[in-house]
Amino acid sequence: MRTSATLAITLLAGFALPAAASCPLAAEKAGERQITQGTLQVSWRAEPEALAVGRPFALTLQLCPPAARLLRVDATMPEHHHGMNYRPSVRPLGDGRWRAEGLLWHMAGRWELAIEVESGGERTWLRQSVHLP
Repeated sequence: MRTSATLAITLLAGFALPAAASCPLAAEKAGERQITQGTLQVSWRAEPEALAVGRPFALTLQLCPPAARLLRVDATMPEHHHGMNYRPSVRPLGDGRWRAEGLLWHMAGRWELAIEVESGGERTWLRQSVHLP
């Protein structure tokens, strides 16, 4: 009986590991960036990876916890007191993954990427500075 209980616990733990391993998110991979604020994490990758002035790009994002919802992606240039000229669209890809399309940074310099997430009934903005040469 004891062996059966141990086996059952071991099997359950084994099935739980992949889900637990996805949150928190793993360390950054090449071309990927992370933002953490409290219990929220966002990992994002630009497509194309090399951002350039005046070139449209998209973001693939992974939210943690996966049940969180991506509400909006925006960006501003704090030193210039303006933002993008376009409003990106966002759509779910499943399992906490999202896609934001229609981004374009029209000037070189420091941009502040802002990602609005809803989790547990609360809205939170996660921000990260990105330098565009």
